[in-house]
Amino acid sequence: MIELTGVSKAFDGHVVLQELDLRVATGETVVILGRSGTGKSVTLKHIVGLIPPDTGSVRVEGTEVVGADRATLRRIREQVAYLFQNGALVNWMTVRDNVALPLVERGLLSQPEILARVDETLAKLDLLAAAARYPGEISGGMRKRAALCRVLVAEPQAILYDEPTAGLDPIMARTVAGLIERVGTEHPERAAVVVTHDLDLAFAVADRIALHDDGHIAVIDTPDRFAASDHPVIRGFLQERTTPEETDP
Repeated sequence: MIELTGVSKAFDGHVVLQELDLRVATGETVVILGRSGTGKSVTLKHIVGLIPPDTGSVRVEGTEVVGADRATLRRIREQVAYLFQNGALVNWMTVRDNVALPLVERGLLSQPEILARVDETLAKLDLLAAAARYPGEISGGMRKRAALCRVLVAEPQAILYDEPTAGLDPIMARTVAGLIERVGTEHPERAAVVVTHDLDLAFAVADRIALHDDGHIAVIDTPDRFAASDHPVIRGFLQERTTPEETDP
């Protein structure tokens, strides 16, 4: 479904990705863990062509993203939805209109069909009561759910989640983790890549966990084997993340 091969990227001489390889199968949820600033979000942006690599290949369903023309990139972005860390809701549009936006842009459904699908999606995430409100009028957790609704309403083949629990309190973070897990359970055909530093989220939703270190994927394995691994990079990372004095970046 998603394949990155030998992807390298530097900004102003600073190497962020170095010969990175990653493969995500149809129906699989891969979580990318790593320290802050290691290029996890940059990896996601390569998948949908928001950032071009300096070298390497990025393929989605066999289609090369690198160097793709605008029409091809549009088709890829219709297949692969991106949940931005801040939600990226349009402040002057209601929650309902924000969620409807990808369907309106495609122009494939009638207005009643769009409204029905939007309200059905909002209801699934317990947001129908907030449909007429604006992003500034709802909580951070509700904005996260609204952004997820906007992703789900277009029925993509894959979803990229960029730090979906960042900035949330522990209760809301567990709620969002539960929603991601539910999406994976209800749509086993849908691939997902989750970038996070939240270990609870990672172990709750992952089929495999990849550790992003020194510009590449150092280790990738199932959650059980990842947690039990003696690999020094994994042990060092897990020890850092579970140190009581640590504060999130």
